[in-house]
Amino acid sequence: MGSRAVTTPLPIHPRPAAPGQVSVSGARLRIRALIAMGHSTGRIARALGEGTSARSVRRIARGNTTEIPSGLRTRIGRLYEAWWDRVPAERTAAEGHAAAAARRWARWHRWCTGMGLDDDELDKPGYQPYCAWKAATGTGVASDNPLGVRP
Repeated sequence: MGSRAVTTPLPIHPRPAAPGQVSVSGARLRIRALIAMGHSTGRIARALGEGTSARSVRRIARGNTTEIPSGLRTRIGRLYEAWWDRVPAERTAAEGHAAAAARRWARWHRWCTGMGLDDDELDKPGYQPYCAWKAATGTGVASDNPLGVRP
């Protein structure tokens, strides 16, 4: 009989974030909550400023990225605090269509608004909200530039 080598599995250690990069989990939930309120990825990107694109906001919302720069995470947190309970302006047909499309995307993926998130758990890895998408009217209309960024 031949002998078989016994191998011991190597321990798995989470890969540390690159310098200046942080986990995206809490930021992802915050962006999803803003989308559930009707904020489009383009509107979110413009509010975040500093070269943030709608494409990068979509990548975060979809879960296609695991790390983001710490400054972006901070800006997402500040934007979420400003908009979590506010709906976007729908002054024009284009704004109305963008808000409706954002809400449809959130409803399809069952992303909840900020009201359904536990703020104490948001940044803990693996946190999943218990509730799903529900229509929300908000407490008012969100300002266009709450962080005071340059266009």
